[in-house]
Amino acid sequence: MSSSTTYDPEEILGRKEQDVELVSLGAHLAGKRVLITGAAGTIGSALSRAVAASAPASLVAFDHDEYGLYTLRGALDELQPSLTRRVVLGDVRDKARLRQVFEDEKPEIVFHVAALKHVGMVEDNPAEGAATNVLGTRNTSDVACEFGAQALVLISTDKAVRPHNMMGATKKIAEELCRARDLDTASSTRHIVVRFGNVFGSSGSVVPLFAHQIERLLPVTITHPEVERYFMTEREAVSLVLEALHIGINDDNSRGGLFFHDMGPGVLIADIARRMITSQGLRPNVDIPIVITKLRAGEKISEALLAPGETAESTPSNQVALARGKIDRNQVTLTLNGLEAACRLSDETAVRRMLYNYIHTETEAPAQIRDQEQSKSSAITVEGRKP
Repeated sequence: MSSSTTYDPEEILGRKEQDVELVSLGAHLAGKRVLITGAAGTIGSALSRAVAASAPASLVAFDHDEYGLYTLRGALDELQPSLTRRVVLGDVRDKARLRQVFEDEKPEIVFHVAALKHVGMVEDNPAEGAATNVLGTRNTSDVACEFGAQALVLISTDKAVRPHNMMGATKKIAEELCRARDLDTASSTRHIVVRFGNVFGSSGSVVPLFAHQIERLLPVTITHPEVERYFMTEREAVSLVLEALHIGINDDNSRGGLFFHDMGPGVLIADIARRMITSQGLRPNVDIPIVITKLRAGEKISEALLAPGETAESTPSNQVALARGKIDRNQVTLTLNGLEAACRLSDETAVRRMLYNYIHTETEAPAQIRDQEQSKSSAITVEGRKP
C-alpha cells in the first residue's frame, strides 16, 4: 500500500482471513525449478516469497519492471540468502526473450502472473492490453510447452466472467486459451487456471487509493454506492494458487476446468471506504466526505465467480472449487490470429472490435449493460445526499 498507515484486512473486509498453511502447500515445490512472470507485482512478489521459502531448486523472477525486480531481489536475498535465484528483465510479449530464459533455466513450474490489470487503463489502451494479456499468455504457454514444463498456472480474474470491459475480455480469452490447451492430452504441460477476486491492498486497487485520500484528509471517492467486489488477502491468494497447482497436477480429471476460491459474499466498496475512515478515528461524511462520482467505462456494479453455463465442482480442498464450461476453440484461434495482426499494427479500433465481438457471444451485451449502469449514476454527489 502506498500509505504508511497499515489497515487490517479482517477489520476492513468484515470477515476473518481463511486458515491457510503456506508451508505445507509450498512443500510441493521443494526441489523444483520455478519461474514466475510478473514477479515484481503485488501477487507476483508475494508468490515469489512463498516459493523462495519452499526450498525450490531455483527461482526465476521475470518482469519488465526494473525497480520492482530490484526491490524483490533485495527482499529475496534478505529472506533466503542461500536461494539459487535469478531476476530477469523481460516482457512476456517478447517471445525470443522468453525462449532464451526457458532454454537457460528449464523451469518445471511456471506461474504466469504478468498482466495489465487496471480496467480503466486497458479500456483506454486495448491493443496494449491484448498484446500483454492475450499474446503474452500465448507466448508463455508456447515456450512452457516447448521446453517441457510440468505445469503453467495462469492467474485470471473474476472480471473475465461475462466481461464488460477490455481487460475482462482479454483475460477471458487467456483463460479459454489455457483451458483448451489443458484439454490437449498430447501435451506434457498442464495448464491450470486460477480465477481471483480483488486482492486487498494490491497496487491499483481501491484500498491504496482510499488510504492516500484519508491520509491527506481528502474526500474519498467511490464510483457508485452499490458497487461491490470479492476480496481476498495476499495469503489467501497465494494459497489458492498453490492449492490449485497441487490439485490440478494430481487430478487428471480437472483438465479444462478452472479453480476459484470461496471468498464469502461480495463487499460494498462504500463499506470499505467507511471502515477505513472509521479505523483512523475519523467520521465518514463528517471529518471526511465520501463522494460518489460515476461508473467508469467498462466498470460493473458487481462481479461473479461463475459465468452463465459454468458449473462448480468440489475438490479435495474445502476452500477451492473447480468450474467447468464450454470452450469454442475455433473462436479462440480466430481471435488470437486477428489480435496478433491488429496489435502488430497498433490498430486499437480493430482490437476493440475483436474483443467486443468475442464477449458479445455472452447472453447479454456488455456495452448495453454498461450504459444502463452508468445512467444510474451520472452526477457527482456526496453519499447520503441527493444531487
